[in-house]
Parts: sequence; C-alpha cells; structure tokens
Amino acid sequence: MFEQFLDAYRLTATDGGQEVLDSVHPVLAPLFSQLGGSTFDDGLYRVHTPASAAVIDGFVVDAFPELDGRVACFGFDWLGQQWAIDTGSGSPGDPHVLLINPNTAEVSPFPIAFSRFHDEVFVDIKDLGERHLGEWAAEYPGQLPLAFDECVGNRIPIFAGGADSFENMSKQDVRVLWGTHSQILAQLR
Repeated sequence: MFEQFLDAYRLTATDGGQEVLDSVHPVLAPLFSQLGGSTFDDGLYRVHTPASAAVIDGFVVDAFPELDGRVACFGFDWLGQQWAIDTGSGSPGDPHVLLINPNTAEVSPFPIAFSRFHDEVFVDIKDLGERHLGEWAAEYPGQLPLAFDECVGNRIPIFAGGADSFENMSKQDVRVLWGTHSQILAQLR
C-alpha cells in the first residue's frame, strides 16, 4: 500500500510517522504510522497526524452534522480540503473516501476503497493539483512551501458569496480556515 503514491509524490517534510492511538480508525493506522505528519510536494498534500485529524474531524462535523459518526479525516490538500474515510459507504474494513471542501461547503464522494485510494486516485489527480498550486504560486511568489498546518483558502467562502478567484485566497492556518468556515456554514443553515 502507498507504493505508487510514494513514487509519484515527493516527500518535502516529515514528522517521521506517528504513534497510532486506540481512538484512530483501524483502517487509517497504517497510513498514520508510516506517513502521519508528512508533507508532499511543498504542501500539495499532507497526511494528518492522529491529533490533527481529531481536531479537523470536529470542525468537519460542526460544518456537516450529517457526517457525525461516519467520517475520519486522514489528509488535506493545499486548499484545505479534507480527505476522509466514510464509514457509511464501502465495506467496514475498507470504506470509501470523501473530499470535504470548506470553501464551497461541498462533500464529494469517491466510490473507491481507501486501500486503493492513494495509489490510484491520488496518482491520477496529481497533475491537476500541481497545475492549480503552480498557478497560485506564480501569482504569489515566495509563498511555498506551505507549512504542515497551512493552506490557501478563501477569505470569504464561496458558499457565502465570495469570489472563486486568487484575489479571494490567502495563506491561512488550516484550523482557522475550518473553524471560521464551519461557523459561517452553521449560521447559514
């Protein structure tokens, strides 16, 4: 597991893997123990630590209460979008994956088993992510690499009328982005 992913993505910072807590979903234990706290391609993708995943899981459930008890985040991209397993789909031992976007308030299912996700989907979408990150970095030089806890998110969420443009984006702490956007989303419901 993760061989094709590790061939396609360049490890740019690591925390050396993480001790896996009993509270971590067992499907995520190999990922966290091997790659937890790792940053790839200057922030294109990060693998959560068990602690950062627990914090973000709380924000995700605040923003999307229908995911309570079903979601466990495992990583995030440069836009602060969270990748999570969905224990409500797939098999109990190999659930499907969700992409959860704090900027658009969208939850997008990926009907593929987590065990295949990094080696198949992530390898397939790498060029698209690199292109978008590269366009932003060209507009705002000197902003890369992103630290483990940083992302580039919308100042005003798109779901609240913010523009879908680089001008509405800034480098932010991923917890601040999710905390703010989840509060706004809760108020709009």
